[in-house]
Amino acid sequence: EEPKNPGNSGNSETPLSPSTFIDSILRENDSGAAPGNPQSQEKCLSVACLDKNELNEHLDTIDSSLDNLQAMLSTHGFSMDSALLDV
Repeated sequence: EEPKNPGNSGNSETPLSPSTFIDSILRENDSGAAPGNPQSQEKCLSVACLDKNELNEHLDTIDSSLDNLQAMLSTHGFSMDSALLDV
């Protein structure tokens, strides 16, 4: 049995499911989002309010998350029936 990932502590049935993995990434991003500047995030949640550096950092975070997701899906042989995409 594979060791549990700390981000998946609430779901022991499918510890490596795609939705669990994505949820763990979102929780990590929420917990690490601008701890020194919480009020400015509450005032404006739009990408239009970000300066160039913040926007680049945001895009890098998204890119890294997508890379992690792609690696997880390819490592664990996840496949999806294309018929499910038509729903």
